[in-house]
Amino acid sequence: MRPTRSGRLTRRQFLTLAAAAGAAAPAWTLVSPGLLRAAGEKRGGTVNMGVSTDIFALDPNEINFANNPVFFQVYNYLVKFSTQLRPEPDLATSWELAKDGLSATFRLREGVRTHSGGAFDAEALLANFRRVKDKATGGGLFSRLQDWTSAEKLDAVTVRFRFSQPHPDYLAMVARWGMIDPAAFATVKQKGGGTGPFKVLEWVPGDHLTFVRFDQYWQPGIPFVDRIVVRPFTDPQAMENAFRGGTIDIAHTIPNKDADRLRAAGMQLVPTPVANEYFILTLNTQRPPFDNLKVRQAFLYLVDRESIVKNVLGGVGGPTVQPVAPGSPGYDQRLNTEYAYNPTKAKELLAAAGFGRGFKTSLLVATNSPEPPEIAEMIQADLKKAGIEAQVNRTDASTYYPQYFQGNFDLNLTFLTLATLDPTDFTISSAYRLDATNPSWLKVGPPPAYVEAIRKLTATFNEQERWTNLRAAVRYILEQAWAIPIALRVPTFGVDKTVKGFAVDPQMIVDLRGVWLDR
Repeated sequence: MRPTRSGRLTRRQFLTLAAAAGAAAPAWTLVSPGLLRAAGEKRGGTVNMGVSTDIFALDPNEINFANNPVFFQVYNYLVKFSTQLRPEPDLATSWELAKDGLSATFRLREGVRTHSGGAFDAEALLANFRRVKDKATGGGLFSRLQDWTSAEKLDAVTVRFRFSQPHPDYLAMVARWGMIDPAAFATVKQKGGGTGPFKVLEWVPGDHLTFVRFDQYWQPGIPFVDRIVVRPFTDPQAMENAFRGGTIDIAHTIPNKDADRLRAAGMQLVPTPVANEYFILTLNTQRPPFDNLKVRQAFLYLVDRESIVKNVLGGVGGPTVQPVAPGSPGYDQRLNTEYAYNPTKAKELLAAAGFGRGFKTSLLVATNSPEPPEIAEMIQADLKKAGIEAQVNRTDASTYYPQYFQGNFDLNLTFLTLATLDPTDFTISSAYRLDATNPSWLKVGPPPAYVEAIRKLTATFNEQERWTNLRAAVRYILEQAWAIPIALRVPTFGVDKTVKGFAVDPQMIVDLRGVWLDR
């Protein structure tokens, strides 16, 4: 599959990608807020959404699954990507990459107000840039924008960013950079604050998070509902019961193995538009025996991915051994065969490393989604067959993330972002950071050859060459084996039939700005 000249997938390619991921053809439509008036939308009311874990922080720089409900409700981005994977204006109305690729200029939308009543202008964008460039506040974006060396104000609504090397991927990078109200910097983790369609009214950790309409939102008439209440359900059955009983209008997310049963019961289930995430096992290379390359390589063959997809994921998605979306130009089908389940080969590698009798270890997993703990148990059983005794340490999000980012794990199971919008997409994820904040390479940083392989992804403006270079980078990553992809994650959302305009973007972020209630 070849990309368009713009480097984005066509609609046909997009649908092919979704089909290749094993996702059912969507029986619903992502509705643009600008089209909702023709659909006879109603104003007012409260949308109640259940989530499988509590919010970790309200700061958009803290990019992880737990914070998904916050991003598009409270914050705007310079650009967003459509379901055709094309960049579209959000806070920026236009943008331009310099011919040498060493700078990009963004012109902001005029008249945008922040939740504190200030103007979101060039000065506000510069303040956000300085915050991202500070390691203490940059979160997952600190390493992502490491090559963005400076920013300058050209006029009241125009900013130019300069890079230390060409960045043809600059739009995909800013698509995950939520803009914060500078007046909220000091309290954003606890109270939020941006330019989005909703403001944070209250967050009671472990109980609820309430958003209310921002009446000064820049898009006229948006949002439609008065408030959104997000409630965490650590028990999937409790969330299903709440959805069935009408206590919540949206269930984020439904375990895929339960989807057919709930559809048969008359529930409306909405699949994500494209597989953009995957479950992955990461290894701490700073702890023995995972400082031994052969031990790490053995893990490539120790996990029975097909069995996990069948028994935990209800056959949805499919196994994967690479952090690249199926159907994209960088996807290498041959890798699925080369790194297929092969316990005999795994045992040979372990024996060559001096661990023929196995060893004891631990596996960290968060309970912020129902599938990871179940996948962890299946991996535990697979490892035991090779003599490896792995204790599964389950923990909630508030404990999990600090442990993980501080490198307090042997093995770790989570789900991350695939390369979909751009060949560099997957490097937004912690496991593929280029610096010493990478939890698998904490304090020392990943191998220089990996950093160089990623830099090659931006060394040319030719999109076909960039996707080809991604294949080489993925092969190197698999050879070093600190990150072991397991299976595609294709979330399914329960949506009450009275909820209209529900949307999920290609990065699997829920967008409720266009939601309205037909009641």
